[in-house]
Amino acid sequence: MDLYLLRHAEDRAGQHDPHGTLLTGAGRRQARAAAHWLAERRPTEIRTSVLPRARLTADIVAEHTGLAVREDPRLNEIVWASLDGERLPNPREDRLHPPPPGAESWHAFMTRVATCMSELCHRAAQDQRIVLVTHSGFFDAVNELLCGGAGRVELLTAHAGITHWQYRPAHPGGAWLLHQHNASGVLSPPTDRNPAGTRWPSS
Repeated sequence: MDLYLLRHAEDRAGQHDPHGTLLTGAGRRQARAAAHWLAERRPTEIRTSVLPRARLTADIVAEHTGLAVREDPRLNEIVWASLDGERLPNPREDRLHPPPPGAESWHAFMTRVATCMSELCHRAAQDQRIVLVTHSGFFDAVNELLCGGAGRVELLTAHAGITHWQYRPAHPGGAWLLHQHNASGVLSPPTDRNPAGTRWPSS
């Protein structure tokens, strides 16, 4: 099974768009470039987070691949915000403390990511090529899940960046093989607003 994790394209974070789209012009171009890149790999399935910025990105990929899109809330970004607007520490750094009301602990987030990945492995077939349209936190959780360790290693993942994992059970070299990280047709450089390519909680 080949698994392509696609981060959503650049969105209009917190802005009202009269045309009903949350992707910027650059974001739509990023999504189309990623869609062309993915179409060349002949994906067999597309799943997406239910959050609009991911669903809109997935719809653009679907237009280029002819596949239907399946929503999966387990692909959503970690819920990490306080009800009163208080600035919170990174959830991975604060993983030993209970989350504030309305937020999701890193442990709970890892559990739902692990459940999603476990289901994919259980149903894996050699000819499957699955695209998961998701968020930067999901990339970090998958990396922690597959590579082990509790150290905080954050991955630089650009908007519409793609990570390609291959699942190969019982292989002597390991069940998971990382082919590429942060690949796509066109990647935008980091900006001052998003210098590390990731941002909590809106990434």
